[in-house]
Amino acid sequence: MVLSSLFYHLLAFFLHRQTSATTHVVLGQFKTCVILLGGFLLFGSNPGPTSIFGAITALVGMSFYTYLNLLSQQQSVKTSSRQASFSLPKSKLGKDNGGSDEINGDESV
Repeated sequence: MVLSSLFYHLLAFFLHRQTSATTHVVLGQFKTCVILLGGFLLFGSNPGPTSIFGAITALVGMSFYTYLNLLSQQQSVKTSSRQASFSLPKSKLGKDNGGSDEINGDESV
């Protein structure tokens, strides 16, 4: 029991470092819904219709949040790839790299 709690908290710590706080809270609520619905489906517990309806509503909301989050990530990838395709590569002989503006006595464009 103690070992599973330790692993859960370590996983939550690393997950929190990789995702946003909102995602961390949504996953915590997902865990609660899975426990509630799992007890109802597997063991026949009776949490009441309000709790079941709330858990189902929460799962629908979490699915919608995940959909919007993935859509946002796809759009940011498309935007960054579009910007990368229109940008010109930087010269290796630029002033930032210690080079000069002139190459072999000619002025560079």
